[in-house]
Amino acid sequence: MIFLDILYKLWYPYNNIIHVRLENRKDGTNMKKQGKKNRIFAGIAAAVMAVSATAVGMRSYSANAADLELDNYAKLLQYSLYFYDANMCGDKVEEQSAFSWRGNCHTGDVALGGFHDAGDGIKCGQTAGFTASTLGWAYYEYKDQFQKTGTTAHFKVISDEFNEFFKRCTTLSGDTVTSFIYEVGDDGSDHGKWFAPEAMWDHGSSETYSTTNGASDIAAQYAASLAQSYLNFGNEEDLKYAVALYNFADKYRTITYDQNTYGGAAKDVQDDISWAAGWLYLATGEEPYLTENSKYTQVKNDWTQDYCYANSQLGAAIINAEITGNWSFATNYIGQKVNANQNQFYVMNSWGSARYDVLMQFCALVTSKYEQSGVDYTEWAKKQMNYILGDNNANVCLVVGYNDVSATSPHHRAASNLKVSDDWHEWGAWDGKYSSSNGHVLYGALVGGPTSTDFTTYKDDARDATSNEVAIDYQVGLVAAAAGLYDKYQTGSVVAQIGDEVTVYPDEVAVANGGGVTTTTTTETTTTTTGTTTATDSTPAETTTSAQTTTTEPQTNPSGDSAFTLTDVAFDTDIDLQPYSDITSIDVIFSAADGAFYNGSVTFDGWNEATSFTSTDLKNQMLTVTPSKEYGKMTVRKYFGDVTLEKVIVHTKGSAESTTTTKVTTTETAVITTEAKTTTEISTTTTPVVTTTIVTTVTEAVNGDVNGDGTADLTDLVMLQKYLVRKEMLTAEQSSRADLNADHVLNVVDAMLLRQLLLKQV
Repeated sequence: MIFLDILYKLWYPYNNIIHVRLENRKDGTNMKKQGKKNRIFAGIAAAVMAVSATAVGMRSYSANAADLELDNYAKLLQYSLYFYDANMCGDKVEEQSAFSWRGNCHTGDVALGGFHDAGDGIKCGQTAGFTASTLGWAYYEYKDQFQKTGTTAHFKVISDEFNEFFKRCTTLSGDTVTSFIYEVGDDGSDHGKWFAPEAMWDHGSSETYSTTNGASDIAAQYAASLAQSYLNFGNEEDLKYAVALYNFADKYRTITYDQNTYGGAAKDVQDDISWAAGWLYLATGEEPYLTENSKYTQVKNDWTQDYCYANSQLGAAIINAEITGNWSFATNYIGQKVNANQNQFYVMNSWGSARYDVLMQFCALVTSKYEQSGVDYTEWAKKQMNYILGDNNANVCLVVGYNDVSATSPHHRAASNLKVSDDWHEWGAWDGKYSSSNGHVLYGALVGGPTSTDFTTYKDDARDATSNEVAIDYQVGLVAAAAGLYDKYQTGSVVAQIGDEVTVYPDEVAVANGGGVTTTTTTETTTTTTGTTTATDSTPAETTTSAQTTTTEPQTNPSGDSAFTLTDVAFDTDIDLQPYSDITSIDVIFSAADGAFYNGSVTFDGWNEATSFTSTDLKNQMLTVTPSKEYGKMTVRKYFGDVTLEKVIVHTKGSAESTTTTKVTTTETAVITTEAKTTTEISTTTTPVVTTTIVTTVTEAVNGDVNGDGTADLTDLVMLQKYLVRKEMLTAEQSSRADLNADHVLNVVDAMLLRQLLLKQV
């Protein structure tokens, strides 16, 4: 312990200047090209101290839990996404960011867009790939929770920006990657300035680093994220790039790069390749990917096996367990961490301790979600999140802007609004606190956290990068853990307002205002048409008026299916679906200028089955949605961009032999007026009510018979596979028949079991 204390005291004076100073260290080495590489070394050294220190139990904070909002997981999920708005980069920041104080930056970059790594202006492929693939994983596991909280649209903007950036970074020749960009920005140059990204390099380009035969770890991470995007949202172009990048990573299997902010943390490529292979197996069902995914146990990493930007081994193991049912690796590893940290804050590494804590929470929650794992770590995760939200000795919430005890001074150049000179005079005079008049609240950002398990070392000071750095890979664990906790406990609610400088997403506002659930009542009515004629004996002065009601005529195709075209439609206006039964799909047609950027969502009966869209999603400016049940109304919402809603085509399943045609009805009233006596004749025609009796034949359910036709066959397998890639919805009854292993979760395991069943039949 004496040695560790000496090591820490010798190192500590340097840890607070790693991100801001370019000077010679006392040992004579130059820090200019060290940057965050020193953060890695420092983290390792401090981790030794943290792990070796005597455990100190956490006291329970005395404040009311309601004041800290310890169990408001809906709000936590909502807030956690907004950090990414602060770190957007490129020429669409002003359009996309929810923060009014962020503007366009680095508009001359070869690889335009993406996200800054931390409180800086670098776009680092290692953390970006890890962050995006963890985000995709979280949505894959907890899609319903994003939809319930109205955060799907916000999530998709972030996910799309990551994945579009990865594709812009990749050069393809056919289906082969010839080169890709793995980092934009120079570590030394960037961290030698304390400017908002809008002021860096006069909006010019950043240094670009690419490779034709290296950085396999980063290529694999890009591949994993793109495969997830295909699974989550069905973009086939994403799958194409995912396969190509995976093949590139698998071919070269090497860590070589001229510049990598985190290069010193990379020890192996097998963890990243195993990770990507698992997702590509889920996306394609091709067995070689599963074989490669199973090699995660061969990974040798001498720093950490925790799931983090430097090691995807545990993530690969969990995905493998979801596929194969073998949870031993995941549960053995997570169990050690949980059991050793029941009554203290989990500190795997003292630099950014909260980052590793929330990522471990996420892994524990996903593992607990599956009954086959045989474990339940949810209470442990809940306790760890309580520490983070303020139930700790320091009386501090590590999520900025979340509650009254939130940290106020994250290590973030743009939010600090501090404009320092090149000679660092202003930095040297700064006390590390954000000015209430100049600084901005970085809502939702997770700061690094304490270096000790008892929180006594935490200091709310932006100059202390160890405890107050914020970064995209820090944040992703908070997003994922919040979604997992909300899935488990279903507590809390989103808010309609966050701050004066924040534009809250419309979906979130609607859910906050009670728009999440809408009940629709359908009433059958009898239509009566009445004609009235008035006549006199005198010369008439005649006036004729007519009232015309027009309905849509169905266009019946040879199969008997019908398509109804609706042209009187508009954004944010309810479209009545009640006249249509047995809806199979709905085409939403847009009109926009070439290259226009826009996004929005399609929802049913308020906010059910929300489907988000962006201009990059839509081919031929058309979105097809397939509601899982009959709804009373549909609403198309626009969030950003210059785009017009042209028409909606409702496809229904009909019968060629008995097609109902709705006619145009015109009612004319002739009024003849004189001063003489009048006689009035009234004739009434009532449209009869037609009662149709539907006879339903119930067939005994067959295991694997997804479509319910009484037989398990290839059509059922296709139906299940479409569901797994998010191209088709299943009813509750269909889902039950598709759940072959009866674990209440539909995944690739059920598809494999169904394939085995069909092979046995053959």
